[in-house]
Amino acid sequence: MLFTRFVSGTRVVAPGNDVTISGYLFKNFGSHSNNYPCAYLTAAAAIGMKKNDVDMFISRLEKVLSKCKSSLEAQRDSSTPNKLEEYS
Repeated sequence: MLFTRFVSGTRVVAPGNDVTISGYLFKNFGSHSNNYPCAYLTAAAAIGMKKNDVDMFISRLEKVLSKCKSSLEAQRDSSTPNKLEEYS
């Protein structure tokens, strides 16, 4: 979603994503620690960025997070039975 908003260089690292490559186990693949306690998002930055560039990134990130939150809430609401329907 960020890429379609012209934001590149981001990735999400989620705990529990274990990957085996050539017989080697990488716990929390993509993280720089086997024991990192929570998910996180990384974003690339470049020399020469201005405050406006950071503000634009934050604005686009907020829009994406808001859209994701709305989508999750809609999924939750559609999977929760209506109290009136339960008793009919």
